[in-house]
Amino acid sequence: MNFNSVDLADYGLTALLSSPIPWMPPLKHGDTGAHWRTYQSYTELLPREITLDCIVTAADRATLISYLDSLSLLLSPTNDEKKLQLDFPTGRYWNAKVSQGVLWEPVSQDTAMGSISFICSDPRAYDDDQTSSPFDIDADPDTVVETTGSTASIEPVYTLTAGENLVAVTIKLANVTTDEELQWTGSLANGEVLEIDVPNWIVNKEGAASMATVTGQFPRLAPGAANTLTVTGFSTTGTLNITYRNRFL
Repeated sequence: MNFNSVDLADYGLTALLSSPIPWMPPLKHGDTGAHWRTYQSYTELLPREITLDCIVTAADRATLISYLDSLSLLLSPTNDEKKLQLDFPTGRYWNAKVSQGVLWEPVSQDTAMGSISFICSDPRAYDDDQTSSPFDIDADPDTVVETTGSTASIEPVYTLTAGENLVAVTIKLANVTTDEELQWTGSLANGEVLEIDVPNWIVNKEGAASMATVTGQFPRLAPGAANTLTVTGFSTTGTLNITYRNRFL
């Protein structure tokens, strides 16, 4: 197990999941509408809890105490959420923090046992590897396809780099697959960058917020699908890069 990119085995810790394998987060179901004929059900993802039974072994009593102190410092719940990686499933991580106090039971001079519970406010897991897909925009409008491999909706960062001077243009980026489109109106000089940051709901021009002319929806990527995206108003000489991590329920 790794937490905050630290292998906890370095502190003599071995962990075993005592909660179910985290493959699907808790769900909340409900209905909306003023009349039963208009009710529509919705499903909300709730925070995920991951609990591990742990054993810490050391060469002697003094080292055991040192290991437990080091683990308390590393796992401190006063810190922000950090990356939690388990031995199974591999290749993904959760953003987590300790949700309750950790009680260690000494079972010998060099061994202690206990359990650690983590809470993930975002219950989805993220791929260890970041995907970066470059495309040439050589038509107006131009269509590209980005195929994802996850099980939860993905929030990418789109980077549009102008290949010529664009004056008073309305640039549209649409994901036909999810039926979400965002529009931005403004000017870009040759080489300038327009960044559409979906996770943070912000559009940046050359690193500075540029939201005054933004309309529409920030286009996400559908999971496990070939996403058809169209770029309009960006001429025929620019580039598009899509950066994201696959997300998993």
